[in-house]
Amino acid sequence: MDSGGRASEVGGPIGGLRPPSVLRRRTTLRVWCGVIFLASAAAGITACESRSQAAAQRRGVLRIGVPESGVNRAELGTGSLITSSTLEGLTQVNASVDGRALPRLAESWRWENGGRRLRLVLRQGVRFHDGTALDGEAAASALRLAIAQEGNRAAYPSLSDITNVAADGPSALVIDLSQPSAFLPEELDFPLTLGPPTNGTGPFRLVSRNGSSAELVRFDEYYLGAPEIERIEIRPFDTLRTAWTNLLRGEVDVVTDVPPDAVEFISNDAVQVVPFARSYQFLIGFNARRPIFRSPQVRRALNLAVNREALISRVLQGQGQPATGPLWPQHWAYDPNVQPYPFDPDLAASLLDGAGFKLGSFPSTEEAPPARLRFTCMIPANFSLHERLGLEVQKQLFDIGVDVQFEVIPAAEYDRRLRAGLFESVLVDLISGPTFGRPFIFWRSAQQFHGLNVFGYDSLQSEQFFQALRRSMNEAAIRSVTPRLQRSLLEDPPALFLAWNSRARAISRHFRIPDNPGRDPMLVIRQWTENPDSPVTAIE
Repeated sequence: MDSGGRASEVGGPIGGLRPPSVLRRRTTLRVWCGVIFLASAAAGITACESRSQAAAQRRGVLRIGVPESGVNRAELGTGSLITSSTLEGLTQVNASVDGRALPRLAESWRWENGGRRLRLVLRQGVRFHDGTALDGEAAASALRLAIAQEGNRAAYPSLSDITNVAADGPSALVIDLSQPSAFLPEELDFPLTLGPPTNGTGPFRLVSRNGSSAELVRFDEYYLGAPEIERIEIRPFDTLRTAWTNLLRGEVDVVTDVPPDAVEFISNDAVQVVPFARSYQFLIGFNARRPIFRSPQVRRALNLAVNREALISRVLQGQGQPATGPLWPQHWAYDPNVQPYPFDPDLAASLLDGAGFKLGSFPSTEEAPPARLRFTCMIPANFSLHERLGLEVQKQLFDIGVDVQFEVIPAAEYDRRLRAGLFESVLVDLISGPTFGRPFIFWRSAQQFHGLNVFGYDSLQSEQFFQALRRSMNEAAIRSVTPRLQRSLLEDPPALFLAWNSRARAISRHFRIPDNPGRDPMLVIRQWTENPDSPVTAIE
């Protein structure tokens, strides 16, 4: 779940799930190795002919397949692919290292007036797609347009602190604030447009869009040099399986999402798989307005009952990191000495007993035995990784007498209910980094603020530390506040945190991509080049 357009995301049921339904502990999972093998075999029947025809048609063209396209899945969806290729921000965030703000359309910046003014020096030679030069006046106009949008103010809280935006000559921009706002340099990475919402400064420009399909063309006046790729076609697919099949047939060049357990089966002489870490985490968010989740003791117990290492090994094939809170562990101010939740099911059971949830507190039903605690968790239908994570968590919680029943609903309905807070709990893949501004918008006080806290979480202590981070203008103060916020979120957890996860892109070897380990290759499409020595070319 992500808002504000940050470049920063269906098919048939997996594992016997039939939405809407309740997912039970004994559900049998489909074996993905077999699915991929069958897809590969079917694709191989006409692979040579298909690849030869596709190669002859696609010179200068990159075709991107977007699976599970029934909902715009954060950085995996069509909208974000368009944004990352066509729009840019004044800054960018070092997402693969430490979460610091880096130059982009702004070459440099400095604080003035006690942290109530930010002065930025703009990069020279930049033009919008309509030919307008990026000078101080154009940058000020674009920033004012962004501030006027309510969704941007919700996703980037520093925008609400801005009182004035003005040019200071042709190459400088001055932003005045009502109060110091330390998140501002990081949050100026949101995409700028001038006039029409598609008029950006990126290496490609949007020429058509129809639902989840889109076409982009090269922007020849791009300030870092025109890309070699002339055109990008984005194509939606209902399932991962159909997207992979089209990749193996040579009908698309990229599949945006490869689950961890499929990597070794997709990679071959014609396809390269590029993994990258994400600042997203799988978690089960609690609706704090429901009585069973009001007690921090109950929420701590559920966090203690999950063996995250086993979950990462069994479901994510080792591709992940345990998550026990909403702050990104690679952030430069994160304190690794703050001890996370251990796996302690005995202590979890004891805490639930102390909270009044003893074995048998919830009587048996036709489908479930007696339990000390029972709740429903919402999952998007046919998102296979969510479903398998849900089964593993369900089994582990069952061992301490907690019965989780999964409500599996279509992706679009899931998205609507999530945003409206219409759930008891929800399994979600949530952006939580690389900056502290990301968890701030989801877990700030629900009573004091309106916005993206759909979970209703409200902790006075955590709110005080979040606000202290927002106002701290030097690194020493930020390093002092961060571990206290970490401990506060452990004592009063807003969710059952599971794992920081990774993704992989499957890319035809017809294209050479930059060697930049750990970074999403889709963010640097402008640097991709065609490979005349690829296996696809040899088939022609």
